[in-house]
Amino acid sequence: MESFDALMQIADRLLAPDGCPWDQKQTFTSLQPYVLEEAHEVIEAVDLNDPDKIVEELGDLLYLVIFYGKLGEKKGAFFLSDIIEAIREKLVRRHPHIFGDVKVQDADEVKRNWEKIKAQEKPPASSVLEGIPPTLPSVIRAQKGIQRMNRALPGLFAKPQGPLLTEEEIGEKLFHLILLAEESGVDAESALRRSLLKQESTFRQEEKKGATASS
Repeated sequence: MESFDALMQIADRLLAPDGCPWDQKQTFTSLQPYVLEEAHEVIEAVDLNDPDKIVEELGDLLYLVIFYGKLGEKKGAFFLSDIIEAIREKLVRRHPHIFGDVKVQDADEVKRNWEKIKAQEKPPASSVLEGIPPTLPSVIRAQKGIQRMNRALPGLFAKPQGPLLTEEEIGEKLFHLILLAEESGVDAESALRRSLLKQESTFRQEEKKGATASS
């Protein structure tokens, strides 16, 4: 695409010896906060259902990927084409029901196959919880952890009683809990993170028992 090629040329110009001093000072590490900020701005734009803002924020996020690619090239570590090829290979590899002869029944089976293929690609993990970034916000980390723990050891954690709730109802309950945390002088993020650490510890102990019993 012409527009993509033009964007690449802008990146090259900014990072050239006579380019932008700010761009030239950046490193993989210094760009980390901007990756987080731009990702959150994409989420905000989607929540606002604002197509123009979504386009703008996705453009900022795309440029950060290009920026990382150009920095990798500058350091002799990798090229932008390596990033593109890596995700192309991954998508083909993890969609054998599209690019191979694997049959699936529904989206849940697609997700299970994705996790199996992902596990096969990496050295054996000591826990199914490995690979969940510890820097994730606690709510996201908790939900990802619960999904994996429930798949690995169904029934380890008691299911909450009562009917299933809608997204709006869940949001209201979470908001009420945060209000309660504020009134109690408790940091809700820290409270959830510490509770999650305890639950993960319990799970890892049971997980280890199961591995020992099956060996």
